[in-house]
Amino acid sequence: MPMLHIVNANFESELEGRTAFDLENSFGSNQTLLQLQFLPCLYAKEEDGVGVSAFSSNSDCKVHLLCDPKPPPYTHITSWGYSQMIARWAKKRHLIYTMPSWDVVKEVNSKAFSFVHSLQLARSALVTSHEEAKKWMAYFEGEKVFKSCFGVSGKGHLRLPKESGRVESFLRQEFIKGLPVIAEPWVKRLLDFSTQWIIHSANKIEYLGATICLSDEKGIYRGNQTGDLDLLFGKYRSHLDKHLEIAEPILKKMGAMGFFGNVGIDAMLYEKEMLHPIVEINARKTMGWFCVEMQKRYFPKHSIAVSYGKNDTLKNLLPHTVSKSNGGKIKFNKILSLTRIKGS
Repeated sequence: MPMLHIVNANFESELEGRTAFDLENSFGSNQTLLQLQFLPCLYAKEEDGVGVSAFSSNSDCKVHLLCDPKPPPYTHITSWGYSQMIARWAKKRHLIYTMPSWDVVKEVNSKAFSFVHSLQLARSALVTSHEEAKKWMAYFEGEKVFKSCFGVSGKGHLRLPKESGRVESFLRQEFIKGLPVIAEPWVKRLLDFSTQWIIHSANKIEYLGATICLSDEKGIYRGNQTGDLDLLFGKYRSHLDKHLEIAEPILKKMGAMGFFGNVGIDAMLYEKEMLHPIVEINARKTMGWFCVEMQKRYFPKHSIAVSYGKNDTLKNLLPHTVSKSNGGKIKFNKILSLTRIKGS
């Protein structure tokens, strides 16, 4: 069954209601969104296609421009994250796109959901007003962080006291949308990792694999590693096993709520090897999932590293440019690379 793959990397923006109404224009001129649209060229089956909003001459997979009014030669759509925009686009073209209730999609992707349904950091809180936030900030000394419900890759974080001048505006922006804010102490991280899953139903949860997560000090995504988990996790391996035990009941709860599909769960070790088993839940495909998929498909006997950022020394697996409708071009300044880890 040929599939049309669509990578809507602006998924969290749609959850917050900050994207265009139509899919064709939702990616705008954002370099990351435009470039990551071509990710399925690396994992889709030969008979599948990739839906994109701009054409690239250095992409060798079958692409279908989303602005094309003619239906693509596919019957089904699969996406990075569930999307009302994609659902409307599919309906116009009489294509099959199956997704859970949008209310359920929003609920399970909110950081408030993972906060309420998992173990929490000591002295953390869910705040819903300026008064609650003020009391929490005075509750203890030390560095702290506010997190919005739908922030991703370090965005949507406000670190205190470094960014204290933005507290009022940050909180107001979330509260006006009717969203709570997660308030946590800032801790020294030892290791970030993720696990990748598929929820088929409340009683069928499939574990796909685990990755080490790499990010900078601001939490911006840099890459993932997967393969030999004993090698990659080293002395921290038992913490992964504990995380798996804690994660599965939450996944079953999500299935009972009516959610199905890909889920990535982030976890961390901090300070004196303390485990925070559920940092956040991403109910969509993730770069961790992509890393696991690439390792299983192309390097099943080796450990690999996937990175995405500015680096001129490695081969780029994604297009370097895309062409705009007015004839101009957008040149990307990031590359996606895949390397084998030495010793694996």
